[in-house]
Amino acid sequence: MPKKEKVQKEVKLTEAQKLEFDFAFTEATKAVLLQELDKGLSLYATCLKIDPSSAVVRYELANIYMSQEDFTSALELSRGAVSLQPLNIWYQIQLANIYQKKGMMEQACAVYDELVEMHPERYDFYYMQAAIFASVEKFDEAIEVYDRLEKKEGIQEGVSLEKERLYIAAGNRKMAYAEIQKLIKKNPYRADFYGMLADLYTEDKQEEKAFEQYEKILKIDPENGLVHFYLADFYRKKGEIEKSNVSLFKAFSNSEIESDQKIQFLISILMNGENESLSDEYLKELLDKLVEVHPGQVRVHALYADFLRKRKDNEGARFHLRKVLEEEKTNYVVWEELLLIDNDMLDFESMFKESSEALKYFPSQPLLYIFKGVAAAQKEEYKVAIETLEEGFAYIGGNVKLRVQFKTYLGDAYYQMGDAKKAFKAYDDVLLFEPENVVVLNNYSYYLSVKGEELEKAKKMSSLCVSLEAENSTYLDTHGWVLFRMGEFQNAKTVLEKALEFGGGESPVIVEHYGDILFRLGSKEKALEEWKKAKEIGEGSMYLAEKIKTGIIPEETEQDEQ
Repeated sequence: MPKKEKVQKEVKLTEAQKLEFDFAFTEATKAVLLQELDKGLSLYATCLKIDPSSAVVRYELANIYMSQEDFTSALELSRGAVSLQPLNIWYQIQLANIYQKKGMMEQACAVYDELVEMHPERYDFYYMQAAIFASVEKFDEAIEVYDRLEKKEGIQEGVSLEKERLYIAAGNRKMAYAEIQKLIKKNPYRADFYGMLADLYTEDKQEEKAFEQYEKILKIDPENGLVHFYLADFYRKKGEIEKSNVSLFKAFSNSEIESDQKIQFLISILMNGENESLSDEYLKELLDKLVEVHPGQVRVHALYADFLRKRKDNEGARFHLRKVLEEEKTNYVVWEELLLIDNDMLDFESMFKESSEALKYFPSQPLLYIFKGVAAAQKEEYKVAIETLEEGFAYIGGNVKLRVQFKTYLGDAYYQMGDAKKAFKAYDDVLLFEPENVVVLNNYSYYLSVKGEELEKAKKMSSLCVSLEAENSTYLDTHGWVLFRMGEFQNAKTVLEKALEFGGGESPVIVEHYGDILFRLGSKEKALEEWKKAKEIGEGSMYLAEKIKTGIIPEETEQDEQ
């Protein structure tokens, strides 16, 4: 920290000293630019030794100390610079800034008093001085600065708005009103000033006076959309919902109002639960109007899609998400939402097509491979499904949940392709990480029973599956069928009856299985009744018609019936 110094008189330098000074000053400036501050300080100190009366060196040194938050050192140097060159604006501004940093607001304002006196044309100095007073809540002093500026230039929008803000901060709302009224008097056709006045009245619970201002706006500018937003809010607070909705619709119909403002308004309503008075039908009308007035606006379609999705209108939501993607192909969240809707709608053609396109933009997103793989499998394109899922598996990293999903779908696809060995290996991998994965436990045990392999293992898995979900008719059917294949017909009958109790009676496969068990237990007439019932419900196995025709189970079907 430099010692307090006396201001030097101007020093006359020799040519050699000038060269030495200029070189040191230039090198110091370079060092500061390169953030070599210690080097810069040393070189500037050399400059002061050469010319103790240099104001610019003091100014630069003060800047360095300010950057290091050594405001005491900076203050001494800055005062020296100003004393040497009191007419230099930049030196004065630096000094005022240092005073502010040190909390010496009176001194900072005194500097701006000098600046205003020296440069009466610089209105920014008034604003700076007023801001300093306001920062320490000296509102009256700040207002007095603006009053001085107003006397010089007359009523100005920026000045009056700043004064209004200061009066409100000081708790003098009467004068705040006066400032806005001054602006209205000077600009009687400026609708926004009436809106500001209405805001003040609204804040003070003077709704009727606020309404008068809105009416004045409509007289001045009948097509003013913003005032309809104000009126919508005004009427809603008074409980006049129909009038509020009419005003709001007018605001949404106005093309002069930015779509973002309308979207923000709708979001605030939807997010804050303020739509009790707005029916879904009316909100849909607003959204339709948004689309009409602002065609092609991505955020409009995104908001509409979200609105419809929450109301279970998947088809409508999908339409608007596709509109978003027409403009923003690289929005991953929208692709994922669209594919989830495809999946909910069981539209696997769209799911396959759209996941394939999404992968062009996001080739390392594993979920997209799952969507495409599942869609391909549903389309019975098992080879494509396997290729897709194997490719996507490379991107899962250490994500266990994704590993389980990929291996589950791969296992299903391998089995359908006739590669049971790979399928069962994939299922074993899933159960290693999730031993209670009911989907894999069910599929694995069923496929083993169909092949007649490892039936004890199948029984153990299907038993665990039904213990985890005791009322799932599909899982009960699988367990019963495993028992059937093991020759435990009576136990199989008990389990299948539970499956029928929990909704299995609507499945032709489960009813047919029940008939098969009855047949093996010797109840051939009852078995035939169940087979016929299965036929009435829908499509059973490929042997169902033959069973009904012959009244028996063909022996050769027992090993491959599904």
